[in-house]
Amino acid sequence: MVAHVLTLAMSIPNAGPGVDWLSQFSANLSNLTTQNGGALTQIGLTELSFVSLMVLVSMVVSWSTASMTLHFHHQPVRAGDLTQFMVRLIFCLLLENYWVTPIPGASFGLNHLFSYIAQSIVTALDQNSLSTLQHLIKTAGDNTAQPALTAPRELLCYFIVQVLLGLAAAILFLINVSSYIFYGVCALFGPIFIPLYMTATFRAKFLNFVDVLLGFAMIRAVAAAFIFVWAGFMNGFIQQTFNDDYSMEKWLLNLIPCVMVFIAFILNMLFIPAITQTLFGGGAGLTGKMGEMIAKST
Repeated sequence: MVAHVLTLAMSIPNAGPGVDWLSQFSANLSNLTTQNGGALTQIGLTELSFVSLMVLVSMVVSWSTASMTLHFHHQPVRAGDLTQFMVRLIFCLLLENYWVTPIPGASFGLNHLFSYIAQSIVTALDQNSLSTLQHLIKTAGDNTAQPALTAPRELLCYFIVQVLLGLAAAILFLINVSSYIFYGVCALFGPIFIPLYMTATFRAKFLNFVDVLLGFAMIRAVAAAFIFVWAGFMNGFIQQTFNDDYSMEKWLLNLIPCVMVFIAFILNMLFIPAITQTLFGGGAGLTGKMGEMIAKST
């Protein structure tokens, strides 16, 4: 049983050193939305034609019935309404056309706009912080020697350390990956929501879609800010505590403070989607629910 537990602990995946996960998943997201982002464009254009026709018919009916009064006061056609209709139609056509097609003067379409802004924030906050933190966690796990089977106290400590390190790496990986996947899936439905901007009844749904897209994109930015702060703290804490000596004696001596620090780190990571939702709104809280489910299952 003890041997099985040790095998399970050692099998917990850690990210390799020097791997730039943010760039890799950014490239995967670009491929996803570039190659498949136009899958719903034709449906969106058809929907835009139908919605525009219905809005125009509604305007004509409204103008026709506006003069049907007892005093027979004729109401002239209001050019402002027609101008507003044309401006909104042009706006929706531009969004549909440049949702996947690169914007003039840029190398990305509108579906990448929020992702590009988030990536710029990540770059400004030092993109290497994630790789540094992953490398730090992996180094601590790899350099912790496996104790003998005849030392139950060391075995228990070793198991706790490996579980905490693995759980921290897994949640770190989950938060970043989920934001890319959710953003990519959400961006695919852009052409369907754009025509809703034409109608007063469903315009809120389009604005809510933009809000959700922004929320998913900014998870990475908030996570980058969080990792930027925690990477410096964790690096200083581990270096001062162990000084490159990851023996079981060191772990046993500093087990309680290490457990408290890693628990605080894991709990803080789970709050990233909630913080993002508070700051930017949208559906960022869905990522947090996934993290909570994984934390409960462990």
